[in-house]
Amino acid sequence: MRKIRVKVFRYAPDVDLKPGYEDYEVPWFPNMKVLDALLYIQENIDPTLAFRYECKIWRCGSCSILINGRPGAACKTEIEAEKDLVLEPLPNLSVIRDLVVDLSGLRQKLTTTITPFSVVTSRPKEPFKLTPNEMKDFTPTTQCVECWSCISACPVVTESPADFRGPAFMIALAQSIFNPINKINRLPTCVYQGLYNCTTCRSCRESCPEEIEIPEVVIERLRALAVEQGLGPLAGHLEFARLIRETGKSITRTTTPFLESLESNVVEVKNPRDRVGFFTGCLADYRLQGVAEAVVNILKRQNVEVIIPKDQVCCGSPLIRTGQMADVKRLIGTNIEVFKDLEVDKVVTACAGCSLTLKKNYGPLAEKYLDIREMPFKVYHLSEYLFHHLKMTNEGMNKIEMSVTWHDPCHLRRGQGIHKEPREILSLIPKIKLYEMKNPDLCCGAGGGVRAGNRDLSRKMREERAKAIKEANVDAVVTECPFCVIQLQDTVKEAGLNIKILYLEELLSKAYGL
Repeated sequence: MRKIRVKVFRYAPDVDLKPGYEDYEVPWFPNMKVLDALLYIQENIDPTLAFRYECKIWRCGSCSILINGRPGAACKTEIEAEKDLVLEPLPNLSVIRDLVVDLSGLRQKLTTTITPFSVVTSRPKEPFKLTPNEMKDFTPTTQCVECWSCISACPVVTESPADFRGPAFMIALAQSIFNPINKINRLPTCVYQGLYNCTTCRSCRESCPEEIEIPEVVIERLRALAVEQGLGPLAGHLEFARLIRETGKSITRTTTPFLESLESNVVEVKNPRDRVGFFTGCLADYRLQGVAEAVVNILKRQNVEVIIPKDQVCCGSPLIRTGQMADVKRLIGTNIEVFKDLEVDKVVTACAGCSLTLKKNYGPLAEKYLDIREMPFKVYHLSEYLFHHLKMTNEGMNKIEMSVTWHDPCHLRRGQGIHKEPREILSLIPKIKLYEMKNPDLCCGAGGGVRAGNRDLSRKMREERAKAIKEANVDAVVTECPFCVIQLQDTVKEAGLNIKILYLEELLSKAYGL
């Protein structure tokens, strides 16, 4: 029988001077869960090991722990063959013993400070009759089993709990706010508890065993309600909406925009292997024109015809993330129409936020606002398009002798599941040495409107990135999100590090000599 090594956190505060770890050898079998390993240890090796569990079928939320550095349900998480395990208690909570954490403080805050309860002010004369449409916002929030994994995964709670109460508390408040029978407005409490200090990094969604889409169905929906009721957004977010209304872009122009510099909206190649539309995004158009040029040149180098609508506008992500939905319908309608008019059935973009918005937000919002049941084109992030569709190789690439590390943008890795592709493409460049930094997918603090709305919190969030980048000891950090680029540039500058922050396309363009 195969065996695996399980390293378990051990600590009894009333006995031990400090925490430690103990190694166990456990038999492995197909479909084995982490809870099976813990029960084997307790029943056959060490009966003193303490951990929580109850239902064994992920209905109670009791068995959540840190599994190889990520929160998860022990009864639900399957153990891969020949993969060792490191099991630890949920972070951000005090340890009672071993893997058992103290949840009493969280529950007390929930019931005495947050009080997310629905209130009916008078006895109804007959049972409530609610339609599915009235329940559509409320129902997803009821899936929460209060395992508190999201609290332990949240980088804002970890870094600055005073700024954000946490995802689980937002879900509890949303249950009250979205409940059609509730007569008490809990939204002011929600805003006060840090609604606008969530970076929408999706770590909560990743750790949630019930797979609740917390950023979309809780945070962004609550922010939209806050704007409707005059409780939001933050002052720093208002500029997004003003600029979009005036210029179609969420930032100010500093030099000639990329789209305005184009002589034609079609970049032709001989015998094209494919034809795609290019969505630039605001920053690549107004500030990072070199990145936009690199995207076009790389696609040309791959013998792909590129269609670039000059009338494309902001994807709407800054408005959607901050709850400012008034102008979103117009943006979606414009962007769908300009690509549709040019008969484009594939759209690529090099912006993590744009690709997430175009992929995941446009479908539901286009159906809601424009009665468009099916998107007329499919959206790809450039790295997945190059890797999966073009099967990119390093033919024609020059060597670049440089050591680099990769920073995973939240909206790329957790939002779209794209993390292998950019690394594989980076590794194609001859002589590039790719080193992984600690927690490469940790949020840098720029997203969800936090950089614009709460700059102090954003600075706190990037401190961990500075430490990881310094420890990586590389020449450059490479990423694929303009907000991450700007945030990381500030990070290395503030830390006094002589390290470049580069877009993947910039390195590829250099490798091709473009």
